[in-house]
Amino acid sequence: MMTQEEYVSDAVDLLKKLIATPSVSRNEKEAADIMEQTIRKYGFEPHREANNIWMIDPHYDESRPTLLLNAHIDTVKPVASWTRNPFSPDVEEGILYGLGSNDCGGGLCSLLQIFRMLTAKPQQYNLIYLASAEEEVSGKDGITRALPLLPHIDLAIVGEPTGMNPAVAEKGLMVLDVIAHGKSGHAARNEGVNAIYEALDDMRWIRDYKFEKVSEFLGPTKMTLTVVNAGTQ
Repeated sequence: MMTQEEYVSDAVDLLKKLIATPSVSRNEKEAADIMEQTIRKYGFEPHREANNIWMIDPHYDESRPTLLLNAHIDTVKPVASWTRNPFSPDVEEGILYGLGSNDCGGGLCSLLQIFRMLTAKPQQYNLIYLASAEEEVSGKDGITRALPLLPHIDLAIVGEPTGMNPAVAEKGLMVLDVIAHGKSGHAARNEGVNAIYEALDDMRWIRDYKFEKVSEFLGPTKMTLTVVNAGTQ
């Protein structure tokens, strides 16, 4: 029987491997390979669809409820403000640094150890562990591709970083790419149609609009303008 310290050590070793393996959304193959190999090393039989890796409780019984343990493999791109190598898993004063160490490698590796610990002895429920892809971009080859291939799920624990506070609901997300059309002209002669000016009223509307429906639990819906591109020279 493994000790808790051994499970923690395995989680940290795996997380270090994942940090050192770039896995930006839609480019998670190498990290998915590591997850698949690790699961086999632990003595389980993994399933794979694209870069989604999962395993099912070896004692699965369809008469019992099923708990899904899920976290994602992919990361966002490292930004220019990083002050250390994002792909170097460095430990300083008990803290492991590196891209994806928190979102969501920590959840990915710890939930894998939880699956090992819980399936090592009889439970009143089934367990499924799913390491899913393309979470950061809501990609079509992510969890939505894997879920139809899994048994019925009654409850899920998702390993997102929440400051160790359980989160039981989440706002949805919709991304709009909006185009305003203009007509080229010389700026000094007031020619053409300025597409930036055409979009100004819409940008103000996005900033100021208040939705009538407000969730008592999650609060108001928020719209944010994040990126603007315009002009040719």
